[in-house]
Amino acid sequence: MLPEELKSALSKHKKWVFVYDWEFFSMRIHDELVISVLEDCQFLYVEMIFDVVQSELQKKNDRLKFWDAFFKLLSQKRYDDICGFLDNDRGLALVFTHSNSSDNNIAWTRFCECILSKTGFNMLKWDGINYAEYPPKEFFVSNNET
Repeated sequence: MLPEELKSALSKHKKWVFVYDWEFFSMRIHDELVISVLEDCQFLYVEMIFDVVQSELQKKNDRLKFWDAFFKLLSQKRYDDICGFLDNDRGLALVFTHSNSSDNNIAWTRFCECILSKTGFNMLKWDGINYAEYPPKEFFVSNNET
């Protein structure tokens, strides 16, 4: 079940932000995997579980402020990044295309810094946000053994 704060913020920004449901989002992730392999590049996948947001921002007004800034920023995101619900609507996931994961990931760090500047909430310090690089770097390592 979606948090009320999220519903409110999402409806406010629905003209500018599209959030895929899980079924279509998982298909888009598969498409990005194929594109990444063909173009020899990675993308960063980030999961934000609603329970993590709830534990980090315990006041309803803080969550309203956060979600408003979050969706406002998504409406201004890079041209082919995507957002979708996780299975069972337990959270949101973001895909930053043509991006490498690391502590210095430009797209994710810039996104978090914008949230910080608009809200004062530092998502980079939140425990429970999951990151993964797809395909993993090991996928592109050539095997020279013959």
